[in-house]
Parts: sequence; structure tokens; C-alpha cells
Amino acid sequence: MRISSVYAVGSAQWSRQHGALLAFLRRHAGQRIPPECLQTLADLTPGRLAAPGTSLLTATLRDQLGTELAALSLVTDYGKEVCVIAVHPLYRDKGIGASLMREQVKRLGTIECCVAPEHAAGLKMCFNAGLAAVALTRSASGAPVLRLRSFPAGFLRAEAAGPDAERDRSTILLQEGESL
Repeated sequence: MRISSVYAVGSAQWSRQHGALLAFLRRHAGQRIPPECLQTLADLTPGRLAAPGTSLLTATLRDQLGTELAALSLVTDYGKEVCVIAVHPLYRDKGIGASLMREQVKRLGTIECCVAPEHAAGLKMCFNAGLAAVALTRSASGAPVLRLRSFPAGFLRAEAAGPDAERDRSTILLQEGESL
């Protein structure tokens, strides 16, 4: 598997890539993600793609027929606006989504996302990528969603080890009204 960043090099190339990625997202995650996530990808411009906190990654696999798109991940505003991962059905449950999520954390430094509590596969992917639940909130439609966030390496392991363990004392910045 190869994970690559998508950059807008030229308008013709961007138009082809953009159309193919949007079609992939609609085909393989259209029912599972909110319409506003699809709209964010549809409205994505080269300028927006270059903004801080925005990253578009693809995971490709090589087989006898060539290279095939297996998954994509879009994060905008460090996940506060959109954090979506779509994996082709043939490649689900193989760790590709968690690998994309870990790569997003590596590239952006921190991310957060919201997942419906009943979406077990999405929660498993986030937990396998090292994200932790920080709040239960409501989506724009009023449905409950679990907010997950990445933390500095070792933070959660040190907390789980107990009071006598040496801890990573990294500062965690919370928005007003949030708690761990």
C-alpha cells in the first residue's frame, strides 16, 4: 500500500483528480457520511487544499491490472470542519483506514473527528489509529456523535499506567466548555 498526498498542480490535472476522488467518495461512503462532507470535497479548490489544517490523502494498491485507489482521507481545519475516510469495500478491515488516519495525524500534528456511536467500524478505525474519545455531542442534524481527538505520543499510555508511572506532562489545549 502506498499513501500519497494530493496536491493541486495544474487546473486540468486538479479537475481530473478532483472528479475521480469525489466519485470514489460518493460510491464508497455516500450513505455513511453527512452530505456536508461530500459538499466540502465537491467545493474543494487548490487554494483551500493548500490551507493549514487541510490534507487530502489517498491509499493505492498495486495488482496485476495496475494501481487501484483503495481509500481516501480528507481533513479540513484539523478535522473540526471535515474528517472523512472512505475505504473501498474490497479493502475494508485491513487497517487501511487506520493507516490513513495515523498519516493525517503525522502530517497535521493533531486531528479530531466525530463518529456516530452506532458506527462501530468507524470507531474501531479511530481507536486503532490512536484517537481517544473526548466528548459526546450532537451533529448539525441533532444526532449524537462521539468526538475523538489525537493526543501526543505516550499521553494515553501514561495515563492508563496509573499514578506511580512516569507521565508525559504535555500540555493539552481545550476549547471553552470542553473537558477530557
